[in-house]
Amino acid sequence: MEAWHQKNIVDSSFPFNLIITDMAEFPPHWHEEIEIIYVLDETLKVGLNNEVYCLNPRDILLAGAGDVHSFIPQPKRSRRIILQFELSVFESFSTVMRDRRFLSPLIRFDRFAKSNPDFSAHKEIEAQILQIAQEYQKKQEGYKIALKARLYDLLVVLLRQVPMEKYSQRDKRRHLNRLERLEQVFKYVEDNFDREIGLDEVARIANFSLFHFTRFFKEATGMTFIEYLNNLRISKAVFFLDTSSDSVTEVAFKSGFNSIKTFNRVFKQLKGCSPTSYRKSNII
Repeated sequence: MEAWHQKNIVDSSFPFNLIITDMAEFPPHWHEEIEIIYVLDETLKVGLNNEVYCLNPRDILLAGAGDVHSFIPQPKRSRRIILQFELSVFESFSTVMRDRRFLSPLIRFDRFAKSNPDFSAHKEIEAQILQIAQEYQKKQEGYKIALKARLYDLLVVLLRQVPMEKYSQRDKRRHLNRLERLEQVFKYVEDNFDREIGLDEVARIANFSLFHFTRFFKEATGMTFIEYLNNLRISKAVFFLDTSSDSVTEVAFKSGFNSIKTFNRVFKQLKGCSPTSYRKSNII
């Protein structure tokens, strides 16, 4: 699975996708579809552009087209509903959302805060998400028509109740340039994560000085490059532990760690247990 620009994540004939998953982690990536994340249980850490959000059950996070986002490794798995849709699903009305970004992407659930301006927006968005999920799972006759109707209702709520601002042409060009540079870095790391990667090396790939690259990467992803690299390597290690019979030492080196001590420390920091304990607890 690509770790940078996800392409073709929806069906071109009906540009909508729904996923219910407890995927533990997913590295920073971006796509042209809008993505709405609704947490079902446990807590979930999500990187979105230059922020890291900790979501609780029933919280909602909105990722606009081109927003860089990631699921950050954590000890417990969190089930969530993910809606992804292209603006083209709204046909002639797609222009009303074009080139806009969410100013307040996190909409928290709080049953006791009816005076909170998020309360009404959360209630209505949550209702649409759950109806969409039900329709999509049942797939009864005419479900695509029903889904499109619910998506139109969702669009109305977003437009009326969620603060947004329109990109200027200058901001849009800068944003696209940033995404192009990030994609170069993500692809390079995906191809080379199993060996030592220096900061100066990736700075050259992005055509930045070392100083400007470190600032650029933190502003674009909400994490340092080393944090991103460790998250990616641990996600690879989890995959190897789950799907191979390689020893923990072999997994460490295959994932790009040149020290078992460092591998154990970073794994425990991100997953809450040692690699050995993780493997034992996941044996069926």
